[in-house]
Amino acid sequence: MQPEQPKYAAVEICRKQFYSSYRMLCTLVDVCPDSVWFSCYYGFDYPVWYQVYHVAYFVDFWLRDAYDDKEFHCMVCSEYIAPEFEHKPPEGLIVSRADMKAYLCKIDAKLCHFFDSLTDARLTQPILSGKDQFTYLDVITTQQRHIMYNIGYLNGILRGLNLPESDWYAYNEAESAE
Repeated sequence: MQPEQPKYAAVEICRKQFYSSYRMLCTLVDVCPDSVWFSCYYGFDYPVWYQVYHVAYFVDFWLRDAYDDKEFHCMVCSEYIAPEFEHKPPEGLIVSRADMKAYLCKIDAKLCHFFDSLTDARLTQPILSGKDQFTYLDVITTQQRHIMYNIGYLNGILRGLNLPESDWYAYNEAESAE
């Protein structure tokens, strides 16, 4: 007889892997100087702060308790900033690093609740009726990939300016003593 598997083992792996990426996003906000935070690079029309806002917004949007027919609202920094890149933020409207840190802290509290509400069995349950390809595991891994895609781009900017970057972090790897 096989030993019974814990009902939260996979959830804890997902939580730790996701938080490895999320920690890198938070670190990027910490290490990015304001001169870079408010600037645009590589012909991209949006400043660094907007790219971070875009990532944070969609983590906030997708990692939630309920995916029912009710309209869902994120804990946005400003209702006037659309999260999609096809909408430029209004002239003069910005999100400071301090405001972004506060937003990321609010999202972190929400993420704790989100992961605490999951079980291993629930990870593979569809979140939308009739859409089997949208499970809790799908939205977690998709947002993790979304964070890392953007961290790579933003770290490239910092590297190109010879600035400290958001170093690689993984919960299950020993950190180097520097």
